[in-house]
Amino acid sequence: MEIPVIDLQGLDGDASQRSQTMARLHEACKDWGFFWVDSHGVDAALMEEVKRFVYAHYDEHLKDRFYASDLAKDLLLPAEESKAVSGEVDWETAYFIRHRPANNVADFPEIPPATREMLDVYIGQMVSLAERLAECMSLNLGLDGGRVKDTFAPPFVGTKFAMYPACPRPDLLWGLRAHTDAGGIILLLQDDVVGGLEFFRGDREWVPVGPTKGSRIFVNLGDQLEVMSGGAYRSVLHRVAAVAEGRRLSVATFYNPGAEAVVAPAPTARQVYPGPYRFGDYLDYYQGTKFADKAARLQAVKELFGSRILPD
Repeated sequence: MEIPVIDLQGLDGDASQRSQTMARLHEACKDWGFFWVDSHGVDAALMEEVKRFVYAHYDEHLKDRFYASDLAKDLLLPAEESKAVSGEVDWETAYFIRHRPANNVADFPEIPPATREMLDVYIGQMVSLAERLAECMSLNLGLDGGRVKDTFAPPFVGTKFAMYPACPRPDLLWGLRAHTDAGGIILLLQDDVVGGLEFFRGDREWVPVGPTKGSRIFVNLGDQLEVMSGGAYRSVLHRVAAVAEGRRLSVATFYNPGAEAVVAPAPTARQVYPGPYRFGDYLDYYQGTKFADKAARLQAVKELFGSRILPD
């Protein structure tokens, strides 16, 4: 199956081009929950600079420590002795930088000032892309164009920088176990050589997301957009396979509601979805249920938080 590719240049065209692009975006959100975007406004040279930083940072600060970890040593044991077969670990090395509303890059003193400035520029362009997609999604759902952005405000923006190194026993575990994302719009700058990312389309099959072509950005939707759309849009189960050769880069920027943002389902879906609730409450519950069933999580959130009367 061919994953949709949305050329956002059409949004700047005439009325017919804009209408066609909006329709393609709506279908991708509704029928897939994930898609590629072209003409997204993020500078291609800047994207390559981010990749170079991630590779260099991994080589200098993470690689030796990762392969010296208990997990890596465990996988060199005979299969019957390996704890990794439990399936409760992931073959990845990752760190998370918060950008907005508060930036914590100072917690990473090994990142030089020039690189921090470069990352700030990159994140600014990614936020602009997320806000543009949020406006289009709001309009496609029959809402005011600012609904998603206003609901999220002030948004939480953070980036997970991950590497999936070559694994000595890729048959025993996943690079990252299957899950949906808790938040809103996820923008992924991923590897252009090594694959491994897979999304589950409906109840059909796992769809491989191949290496990036050109300067495309991969987009997927989180749980909050499913709730806000009343299920018209859905967050999608995805996972990363461990690979025996090569290493896979993943730079995922999350455009999420702020912790105090109040999320509510579409009026017609209030019997199905939880809400209104604070996103921070949802996220607290998600931390312990990330790899569990999404439907059960949404039902539990509905029972725990969905009937609360929140202050204006």
